Amino acid sequence: MSSKPVSLPTTLTCENPDECADWYALFRTFDTDNDGFIPTNDLRAIIQRSSYAFGLDDSQAEALVFEVDANKDHLVDFPEFCTLMARAKKMHMRRVILYAARSILPRSQQTDNFRYLLQYNCFPPPVFMITITLVQIGIYLYYALPSKEGIDPLGPVPVGSPYILAPHSKAEIWRYFTYMFIHAGYIHILSNAAVQLLLGIPLELVHKFWRIGLIYLLGVMSGALLFFVFERHTYLAGASGGVYALLSAHVANVIINWSEMEFNWIRAIILSVFIIADISTAVYQRFIENAITKTSYISHLGGFIAGLLLGIVVLRNLRRLAWENYAWWVALVAFILYVIVCVVLMIAPPLF
Repeated sequence: MSSKPVSLPTTLTCENPDECADWYALFRTFDTDNDGFIPTNDLRAIIQRSSYAFGLDDSQAEALVFEVDANKDHLVDFPEFCTLMARAKKMHMRRVILYAARSILPRSQQTDNFRYLLQYNCFPPPVFMITITLVQIGIYLYYALPSKEGIDPLGPVPVGSPYILAPHSKAEIWRYFTYMFIHAGYIHILSNAAVQLLLGIPLELVHKFWRIGLIYLLGVMSGALLFFVFERHTYLAGASGGVYALLSAHVANVIINWSEMEFNWIRAIILSVFIIADISTAVYQRFIENAITKTSYISHLGGFIAGLLLGIVVLRNLRRLAWENYAWWVALVAFILYVIVCVVLMIAPPLF
């Protein structure tokens, strides 16, 4: 074959000129005779030999090779090469998504070739956790930017906001949810945002937004209810109730799938260490050091209770054992009773 220059086409499947240039450089590397084509036999061998460079595992490399073999011309030009690279890129991103989902799934739900996991992808994406986090950051900036203190690590707290949970707002039901949009400084908002994204996105990829949204919002409400029972004369702000609901939802996922969960002991130990450390810090500050802290561990506890009980009720469990049917009803009844008791104690005279 005669050698001929290869120009960069204007319409390709790559997303931007830099990506096209990178793919073109790779194409020229494989086009050893510089004729503008790569024989399919050569490309097949390259993909099988260098699947890691394409970001693919063995099964994905085989699928890409199958597409190469479907080329009846036995030659692949640069636009066709770009189509294959776009396909490889999509496969790689899907593998990342599936790995995130796989990290919290029991073994019984990890069948051959991830057939079960193929249900779980970014369509829809984890819209709830991303949206709620962006709204929280936006509202924090709305209050922080015009204030005299500006962006402050520990404040200011807009106690006059109609969103914050205030001692006089017991009858304003919306505040039991909207206080999650108010934060005391950028350390508060950034720490909550980071942790809830880390905990919530893997759950939402598997269980979808309405389940995780329900657990998160009712965790926020649960934290407010328990807060009003014990600390009804102070203000409450922040999304920690929802964050702790997500944490205990992971605990619930491990409990109901214990016999099937991959790395169950490692998961249990990590969660236990985090929970024990948090409880120890709260006990030390409250009863030993007798320190004054702005952290409301009561709302944390309320969110944790909601996430644990609702996680058993709401999260997907495709291989339900007999005892889990009883656990489902016990958790549902326990959460309803918890809410009723909190409401009654809120209405009743203060306990302390």
